[in-house]
Amino acid sequence: MSRVPVAKPGIGTILCAILLPPLGVWLAEGIGLIFLISLVLTCLGYVPGMVFSLIAVLSPHLFDGVRGNRP
Repeated sequence: MSRVPVAKPGIGTILCAILLPPLGVWLAEGIGLIFLISLVLTCLGYVPGMVFSLIAVLSPHLFDGVRGNRP
């Protein structure tokens, strides 16, 4: 089984993931479980939300199981 190629995030999406973490995830993923996790982590603390958002935006394949895309 081959993986579907994922588009690389633009500089705007990465900057949003740094400055407003849930917005960056929303631009890259849309509203879903990953967005909600980013929102909760950002409410609990800016740095955990930012780190999670950057991981979600820059390495989307790590969350395939959360989205239901099992290999």
